Amino acid sequence: MKVTRDNNYYVISWENSEAPAGTVLYESFRPEKDETANKLTVIQNGENSFQAAIKSEKRTYFMLEKPNGERKTAAERILAVPGVFNFRDLGGYLNRSQKTVKWGMLYRSGSLAKLTKAGEEKLQELGIHWICDLRSEAEVQAAPTPVIPGIQNKIIPIGAAKNELKGQPKLELPSDHTVYEPLMGDSYKVFIHSTKDYFTIFNALLKPQGTPFLFHCTAGKDRTGILAALLLHLLDVPEETIFKDYEITNEFTEQILEEVGALANSFSAQEEKVALETFRPMAEARPSYLTIAFDEMKRTSGSVDLFLEKEVGITREMKQKLQGLLLE
Repeated sequence: MKVTRDNNYYVISWENSEAPAGTVLYESFRPEKDETANKLTVIQNGENSFQAAIKSEKRTYFMLEKPNGERKTAAERILAVPGVFNFRDLGGYLNRSQKTVKWGMLYRSGSLAKLTKAGEEKLQELGIHWICDLRSEAEVQAAPTPVIPGIQNKIIPIGAAKNELKGQPKLELPSDHTVYEPLMGDSYKVFIHSTKDYFTIFNALLKPQGTPFLFHCTAGKDRTGILAALLLHLLDVPEETIFKDYEITNEFTEQILEEVGALANSFSAQEEKVALETFRPMAEARPSYLTIAFDEMKRTSGSVDLFLEKEVGITREMKQKLQGLLLE
């Protein structure tokens, strides 16, 4: 089941096996069906899509309820949040036990530094309790996140970023684009070893008002991509699906290139700015980068599961609690 937009309509599509004849399609402003859900149609044999007029910009969920009572929920994965790019919901992914990641619990995005007032209201509408900023102190200083009433902002730098100091000297940036791809691979090896910070984040999810939560870095690609991959792995989502989610970021490559290029040049010692195209390897979500992170976990502990257990400190009980909270 998938939800997309076409001008002023939501397009809800599904496989025939998901909606046999007699299945009812509902819409709601909540991810679970309740008395506020609106019945849209009863599906007939052979139907595999439906268009619903967009009546509100409020987050809308759609449910297919089979005649036997079995229900499946879907919503737009990519959300329009004014002032933010690459804002996505991790819900809807199927795990190995045929359970589904709950919608409206785990959000990921790029920087919130340009978040507008309308964007703040959108985050409040989504019910987000806290934001996890994975950026370095230097990045936060250069592009701070605005204070959002009712939403706590926690800065938990990932990787070598935590060692960046105030007033660090300007850098000489290479103008050769071939330098940046191996640099990205090295960064992923470093990011994956922020094990205490990952534990802090996972543990916070289990606290009262631990979800819904939003996590982000500058581009919503690398540090955010690794955290998303670890979360989905803990929920037993297949690796193939994890990589597909990671690559959705490539829909925002040009925006990321602008963001990354501006940030890099702000730390440059050169008077002449380095051309944006030079930074393209840093702006793309290349599967090879995430593969390096997975390989580093396997090299360190033998498997991703053992890495999460031995290095991050995820116990069987903690994993079960996270799955109980985030799966349905």
